[in-house]
Amino acid sequence: MKKMRILKNEWPSFVKDFNRQNQFRRAILTLGEDVVVGEPGLPLVGLAYDTEERKVDIYLGGMDTENLAHLSHSVEVPRALYLITDEEASNPVMGVQIQGPPRTRMAYVMFENEMPENVRCQWIANVAYSLFEIRGGKVHGEDQKDWYDAERLIKETITPFVE
Repeated sequence: MKKMRILKNEWPSFVKDFNRQNQFRRAILTLGEDVVVGEPGLPLVGLAYDTEERKVDIYLGGMDTENLAHLSHSVEVPRALYLITDEEASNPVMGVQIQGPPRTRMAYVMFENEMPENVRCQWIANVAYSLFEIRGGKVHGEDQKDWYDAERLIKETITPFVE
């Protein structure tokens, strides 16, 4: 594996491009040696870089239909971003490493080797089932409506991370 440091003035465009290319990939999040989100991982919604607040937020896909972009971790005052690649892999982007201030643990978002479309469909199915449960879990026959509503909610959730 290879790490490539991203220059700070490139962070805003890098984050948008990274999100565009990797949304829906199943991600594992670790802080140093501690696993925050372990296997099987959650779909990547995206990274958010706030220049004014000086932080990088990592959002993974959750099941709360009111807030599908689950804030998994924030790195305050980040010092470096690294793209982790493996040219031998079918998808060479393996993840990203975010270095915070001194004496803080390194954040790693590493991807599982699974097709993003499969992860996307599974996330839609889970959200659709959550919508079914919100209705009481008793009214059947609205599975297509739940699916389309789940697709719409997820699209509304991910769009800000790539625009």
